[in-house]
Amino acid sequence: MSSNITRIEKESALGRRYHIYVDGEFALSIHEDVLIKFRLHKGMDVSESDCQHWLLAEEQNRARQVAFKYIGFRPRTVYQVHQHLLEKGFSPQHIRAVTEELVQQGYLHDGQYAMAWVEERQRMKGLGSTRLRQELKQKGVADHWIDKALSYIEQDEERQLAMTLAERRYSRIQDDLWPKVERKLGQYLMRRGFSADIVYPILKHFRSIHRQEKGDRL
Repeated sequence: MSSNITRIEKESALGRRYHIYVDGEFALSIHEDVLIKFRLHKGMDVSESDCQHWLLAEEQNRARQVAFKYIGFRPRTVYQVHQHLLEKGFSPQHIRAVTEELVQQGYLHDGQYAMAWVEERQRMKGLGSTRLRQELKQKGVADHWIDKALSYIEQDEERQLAMTLAERRYSRIQDDLWPKVERKLGQYLMRRGFSADIVYPILKHFRSIHRQEKGDRL
């Protein structure tokens, strides 16, 4: 004798979860999305494997809801969503399915994320390409997306940004002897992610200025 769904009961008036009863007994609780996806209805024949299948779908749907909430605060990378779901205890199988779905639907796009990150961090924080590359790699962005995002940075603009930052920092440390100024200025620019090709000419520039102003032995 086959089993069938004898009752479908909403958990709460405002909620989107339902209790499913099989042969008069409570069998499982599922989200409305799963209910609709599998077209569950009263009188529907059901097997034990069906219930297990619905439970797996429910778990994946729950992972999807957690992921949507996570990316709702601000844009994320595929890796960030993967790690967040892993920390929440979801299985690799469900995580992979959810992240692939979000990528296909356009909710996750590491290329767009990298472009936006580079633009914002350079504009708001004055960071150089090296630092930006490190930050994106930490967020799990693939090298080809990073390379593409960084390719839009004009070298002359990056040099000018580094020079502007160096001028501000130099004004605060110019009274020190040059070796100390050089160390502080160089470390500051390196920490902000500017390459040696940009930093060394700037140090040479301020070395000349410092010599003219202070007359230090260099």
